[in-house]
Amino acid sequence: MKTALLGGAALLALGFGVVPVAAATTDTSSSDSTSSSSSVGPTSESTTTTAEFDTDPNATITLSSAPNISFGKNITPNGPTNGNYTAVTVDNPIGVSNPGLGSGWSVQVKNSAFTDTTGDTLSGAVLDLAAPTVAAANTGNPSAKPDAMALSLNGTDANEILLSAPLKGGLGIWDGSYSPSSVTLAVPAGQMGGTYTSTMTWQLSDTPE
Repeated sequence: MKTALLGGAALLALGFGVVPVAAATTDTSSSDSTSSSSSVGPTSESTTTTAEFDTDPNATITLSSAPNISFGKNITPNGPTNGNYTAVTVDNPIGVSNPGLGSGWSVQVKNSAFTDTTGDTLSGAVLDLAAPTVAAANTGNPSAKPDAMALSLNGTDANEILLSAPLKGGLGIWDGSYSPSSVTLAVPAGQMGGTYTSTMTWQLSDTPE
């Protein structure tokens, strides 16, 4: 916004009698008071700073860890109600390392039926995984955070998406962690006693889902 300033002079004569009027004079000087008082304003310069980062052309996104889960020892569910159990231990996070590839990625998981060494199956068992807590290994990671999903696995070996990082997201090292209280097992009453094991398969794909 341009602001115009108007300047003026006020003449105050004090005394008695007539104040003589001075004859108008013309300044014939060739000097320009405006130009003589002008000064050069501030100046600026633009420069560049360059930083180059190279990604190994042979680099790959890797799944570095996945959890083993234990529900400990329990009474065989054969009462009037079904059994619901909370994990005792979950030993590792789901770890994904992305060295700088912008493809995005996803982690899927499936599980087999809970089976003991004699071949008996924990029929109808459902393994429920709450959405894992996702965090970068470093503080202040600016890339898009992977999405995390809650899952129910019924032992049919069907893949379910657990983590998904978008294009140009999930860069660096990311962990999806479970607390024991976030993993539960629902078992219908009417089971044989035994130690039952389900194999969980965690699969990394270098594309978002």
